[in-house]
Amino acid sequence: MGFRIVLSVEAKKDLDQLDLKIAKRIIKKLIWLNEQPDPRKLARILRQPATGDLRFRVGDYRLIAILKIKEKMIIIVQIGHRSKVYL
Repeated sequence: MGFRIVLSVEAKKDLDQLDLKIAKRIIKKLIWLNEQPDPRKLARILRQPATGDLRFRVGDYRLIAILKIKEKMIIIVQIGHRSKVYL
């Protein structure tokens, strides 16, 4: 069994504020990531982990995540456009 992808409350709020077309694309990517044996291989490690450990790319949007190895969980903590998500 691989890692589980979980959305935080803040990430759900971020997702709700996005355009419907973009939100559907992100949800589709989250479902796909959840089906992967090790989604960590598909992520990039953040150089300055102020908000999270990893990031996933969905077009111009980024999913910032925290990795919980013991719980085998990846928690998405922030969703946003690449120009704003790293600030």
